[in-house]
Amino acid sequence: MTDIEIKENIETTINKEEEEENTETILMNPTTIINKIGGYEFFRNVLKSPKLVVAPMVDHTYLAFRMLTRKYGADLVYTPMFHSKNFVTCKTYRKDNFTTCPEDRPLVVQFCGNDPEWVVKAAKLVEDRCDAIDLNLGCPQQIARRGNYGSFLLDKPHIILPIVRELHKNIKVPIFCKIRLLPDLKDTIKLALDLQEAGCQLLTVHGRTKEQKGQYSGHANWDAIRQIKEVLHIPVIANGSVVKFDDIDRCLEASKADGIMSAEGLLANPSFFCGKDISIYQVAHEYMDFSIQYTTAGHIVRSHLFKMLKEKFDNYSDLRDKMGETHTIDGFRDIVNELENRYKTGAPFIKCLTNKQKRELKEKEDQDKQENEKKQKTENDENLNNNVDNNNNNNSNNTENK
Repeated sequence: MTDIEIKENIETTINKEEEEENTETILMNPTTIINKIGGYEFFRNVLKSPKLVVAPMVDHTYLAFRMLTRKYGADLVYTPMFHSKNFVTCKTYRKDNFTTCPEDRPLVVQFCGNDPEWVVKAAKLVEDRCDAIDLNLGCPQQIARRGNYGSFLLDKPHIILPIVRELHKNIKVPIFCKIRLLPDLKDTIKLALDLQEAGCQLLTVHGRTKEQKGQYSGHANWDAIRQIKEVLHIPVIANGSVVKFDDIDRCLEASKADGIMSAEGLLANPSFFCGKDISIYQVAHEYMDFSIQYTTAGHIVRSHLFKMLKEKFDNYSDLRDKMGETHTIDGFRDIVNELENRYKTGAPFIKCLTNKQKRELKEKEDQDKQENEKKQKTENDENLNNNVDNNNNNNSNNTENK
């Protein structure tokens, strides 16, 4: 091949790449916004005014669990949070994480990211298989800090708002956002209004800041959600501190939200939306049935069973340990059946310290050791001072005698 031919081939390749880039640019900048309904019209006519919403939960809200919660009253369900760039660039990631079926509706697919291009491309891949796309602006975990997404974008509207605008312009279905509170409620209200103006059609507000997590979570601020709701003209879903059936109406009354979203409560009891006292063993078996019907990885199934049966396993640590070493549905069933049978027959509890209890015990032992060392040091110092005083007195007496 001559130098001229090589140059022509390179130029042809470059031109093709430029054409592809131009196509993507056109995709990202359409001349007209896609015509679609949103806001309360979409909320009422398409979603049917959902009151009970299942939160997006990483490694948990896969298809089998979503179908289980639908059986027990969930009106709207979210997928786990997906990383937008990974979703676009890795077919294996996409295949392993996103599955659905005709009965899995209405469905919201949630993405995280900080680049409009990747988020739009990811949303394009699923817009025909869901009812809405949600942008995660609430994840408070350190992985979100490192990746610069989730709640760590809340104070960066210059990143957030372009993403919402591009999604609104390019995606067929409505765009939702899920946020946490900023330290100053006024800043949160301003952000909510800006998101609404950018094209957000439904806002979920977790009534905690990103710092309020784990043991520092406290009760969600439902009144703050109410104040945000009052200034918006799009639907608002309240998230946080809804862990049992009685919490639902209490949250709706306090927040004035259009619906509630639950996460931890549903992991512990996926049936609590129905308001009935359903045996947790029955729910566990039904989840395993769904996990067979909608193929689910063994470690995901195990994780759900641990959360559903935590209180039961706490009294039979041998079965908890056995569950941790089991990898099949049949094996899981045998353990759940044995656990139920032990409770029915009143078998003696078999308890071992949990990792948390071990840590607490070690902390107490260290604290006691420090206090004992401090006490011993104080006693030694006192003895030393007494000896010094005695020596001084003896020396003084000897001097007087002389």
